[in-house]
Amino acid sequence: MNNIVKTPNKIEHLELTEQQQTWINNYAQKGNDEIENENFEHAIGWFTKALEVIPEPKDQWEATGWLSASIGDACYYLQRYEDGVNNLQQAYKIYGPDDANPFVLLRLGQCYFHLGEKESAKAYLLQAYLLEGRDMFEDEPLYFDFLKATTLI
Repeated sequence: MNNIVKTPNKIEHLELTEQQQTWINNYAQKGNDEIENENFEHAIGWFTKALEVIPEPKDQWEATGWLSASIGDACYYLQRYEDGVNNLQQAYKIYGPDDANPFVLLRLGQCYFHLGEKESAKAYLLQAYLLEGRDMFEDEPLYFDFLKATTLI
């Protein structure tokens, strides 16, 4: 898998080894299986194991983005909202504001909502809404109602 690594003055193309990619994919699949079985602690363990395979600097690899988002998602389900924010912010930084991931924005907004940080919650939920519309909140009426009450959507 090719990854584009951003550096201040240039873009480098780096590649994970075949073995690294295999390990990451296997660990991530085990994490996804645990998510499906609602074993969120075990999922975090597998996603963290996958992150350990990624070379330094970890924040330069796309895989760190989706693995961090997966950990943040599991933290959300465990109601560990601060941990969720930390991991989801890592994913958000990697994706960047120009290529923001609507799911990451939604989960960030939800975690901030539960932490009582309503302005941050509103900002991220609104970004998710602007990218994906009402469908993004189909199963999330609490957050959509909050967004409607605090913005002009």
